[in-house]
Amino acid sequence: MKSVVHEVEKRPTKPSYQLKEKRKANYSTYIYRVLKQVHLDTGILCKLTGIVDCSEGDLLQRVALEAYRLSLYNKRCSLTGREIQSAVQLLHAGELGKHD
Repeated sequence: MKSVVHEVEKRPTKPSYQLKEKRKANYSTYIYRVLKQVHLDTGILCKLTGIVDCSEGDLLQRVALEAYRLSLYNKRCSLTGREIQSAVQLLHAGELGKHD
């Protein structure tokens, strides 16, 4: 009697670069650096860094979206500093005035 050897099909494996998780933008290092430039003797809690990081990401998303809309209104294919500056002025109209 002949023994039949069945070949086991191997599943294709993903390359190692696909297994790694994509890193999310994180501004915690920069938040800490700016804090130390302004107040040398002040620290920040990890939870607070996460909150500031989240709000900073939200702010950047809103500015990018408004700049994108402005570029569409002007029928331009790329964002320039002018669109970004106008977007910041539109989003923070009252906050950018001169402080007394």
